[in-house]
Amino acid sequence: MAIDPNLKHVHNALKQKFQGKKLIFGQGSVGSKIVFVAEIPGSDEDKSNKPVAGPSEKYLNKLLRSLGVDKRKVYITNVVKFFPSGHALTAKEIKAHLPFLKEEIKSVGPNIVVTLGTSALNGIGLRQPLDNIHGKTFNLGPYNLFPTFHPKHALQSEQIRNQLEADFVKLKEIINKPN
Repeated sequence: MAIDPNLKHVHNALKQKFQGKKLIFGQGSVGSKIVFVAEIPGSDEDKSNKPVAGPSEKYLNKLLRSLGVDKRKVYITNVVKFFPSGHALTAKEIKAHLPFLKEEIKSVGPNIVVTLGTSALNGIGLRQPLDNIHGKTFNLGPYNLFPTFHPKHALQSEQIRNQLEADFVKLKEIINKPN
């Protein structure tokens, strides 16, 4: 897959910083109005080299269809760009990825960034309990932030699934609102 010229500098900087790691870069449409930021890649993502894969990807695709959004017209990435096999990442390790994520988002240029899960929310720099702020919009300068749950967690809990689906109803209203 060819790297979009707008992201080449981010990819090169990540390769330099995390030498020896198998990096999973964001995928989708540069110039998209919506960026989804997922958490840390798991084994499904590592195998497929996608930011969201397996059952989580299928469920996210279903949610995107509920928005009336073509998956090819969004950009999906992770806070951390590699599968941390063998250990859980520390807050310091996650924070080391923040400058790259910010530059990646800036290069895509969205109107709204949807964080999927607590690690994604924290990884973007907002330290709030997700349960308190999911489904709400926060202005972060060039874009609005919309925190919600990761599809993986929604597949494991009916309560989270209901909250995620309700958040996507709100998200649909936001993206369909005239400017």
